[in-house]
Amino acid sequence: MTATTGTTTVRTAGSLAAVVLTAVALSACVGPGDDGGEAGGSAASATAAPTSASPTPTIDPRADEEEAQLPLPADEIAKWAAEAVPAAGSPGHRTTSSGWMSEHSAQQLTSTNTTLEAGSYQLQLACRGEGTITASVTTVDGASAGEGTVCSNATIAFDATIPEQGLVTTLVHDGAPSIYALSVVRVD
Repeated sequence: MTATTGTTTVRTAGSLAAVVLTAVALSACVGPGDDGGEAGGSAASATAAPTSASPTPTIDPRADEEEAQLPLPADEIAKWAAEAVPAAGSPGHRTTSSGWMSEHSAQQLTSTNTTLEAGSYQLQLACRGEGTITASVTTVDGASAGEGTVCSNATIAFDATIPEQGLVTTLVHDGAPSIYALSVVRVD
């Protein structure tokens, strides 16, 4: 409907539709509506802090100093690990992990591998540096899977047996910064 008054043309139906559409669009931007039945329904949503899908990690600046004390540069650890313990392509090889540990970078690392089938495995832990790394192995439900070992500037093999799928390996570091490589090989 269009009405003309003097030289001004007013489109009432079009203007009214635009106002309604704008109001609907703005209400969708506000968030979920309040059903009126609960006190604070949309107010709680409006005051909730936004969440971040990828939080920024906090890095202790002392870790940089410890990295400088490693027996070899951090970017060379993976190459060293491939030679220190059984690597991909070795008979029965399932996985290898490597890195470095220190007081301010990582004092404990826990790895859960849910794809390992029930059976017997040999783990080899190589560590270099003046610190000590203690390894323990459990099943996914927390039962002991083997004796574990303590490694200080050496390469040590130890056994793990899991009655059902999954192995949890925990490395605990003490002392000076150290590098490590840990491989898991199926032996049965």
